[in-house]
Amino acid sequence: MVDVIALGEPLIQFNSFNPGPLRFVNYFEKHVAGSELNFCIAVVRNHLSCSLIARVGNDEFGKNIIEYSRAQGIDTSHIKVDNESFTGIYFIQRGYPIPMKSELVYYRKGSAGSRLSPEDINENYVRNSRLVHSTGITLAISDNAKEAVIKAFELAKSRSLDTNIRPKLWSSLEKAKETILSILKKYDIEVLITDPDDTKILLDVTDPDEAYRKYKELGVKVLLYKLGSKGAIAYKDNVKAFKDAYKVPVEDPTGAGDAMAGTFVSLYLQGKDIEYSLAHGIAASTLVITVRGDNELTPTLEDAERFLNEFKT
Repeated sequence: MVDVIALGEPLIQFNSFNPGPLRFVNYFEKHVAGSELNFCIAVVRNHLSCSLIARVGNDEFGKNIIEYSRAQGIDTSHIKVDNESFTGIYFIQRGYPIPMKSELVYYRKGSAGSRLSPEDINENYVRNSRLVHSTGITLAISDNAKEAVIKAFELAKSRSLDTNIRPKLWSSLEKAKETILSILKKYDIEVLITDPDDTKILLDVTDPDEAYRKYKELGVKVLLYKLGSKGAIAYKDNVKAFKDAYKVPVEDPTGAGDAMAGTFVSLYLQGKDIEYSLAHGIAASTLVITVRGDNELTPTLEDAERFLNEFKT
């Protein structure tokens, strides 16, 4: 039995070596990434097992993803090699036009990852897991990927969802709202991960307390509300925990939310309270933003403890 299962598209990331418009960038670093893959790595580094249900192309990038994921401790037995399509890639433009922010440029339409479908879901495997996780990204990339998430959520004992609305992947923000709200209304969500931008789209509010009240009415048990450079808030049973962000040099913020989400969910499933889980989630996201690459610096539980002890106030 695996503890956590995530469904989504793993990708190859080309991260610009220098900040600025991509037209002036000549060198890129290659990284293995993708929201759910990043999430899985955080889960594993906090001592739970995690499996990724996905598809990759029968190409060098697909082989890279499988080998890297396996090396990080992810169960790759449910990553299918799709001979009819390619592994998706994306480029990161850093620090332009907004310093300390990144923009993503995708080349993934029709990719193997977008061909994820309900037939990729092993029913017994999903039923025997403790929790199934996915994101708004997977809901956006294709109708069949969305149906795969729905099937897995139907079978799941427990669910977590990161709203993760990427406007470039949706036909419209109204479609994103309609799709994600339908999931929230249909299934009890153990942990919802979101932020003010996504919540404005979904509920037309941004205030954290008001957001928690509305999400709770939709059946959300625990809310992890990311505030970027202002930290994050976690809610459970009307108890609220806030943790400020640490001030560190920002190389690339991509992947920070995934590290926070996977860390928080893993520790929560192990019985840790929301304050402890949130503190570790903030530590994880802080380390990730200091380098290029989404998951290489996602800390183990022990390394996060060292971080938190060093910066204890």
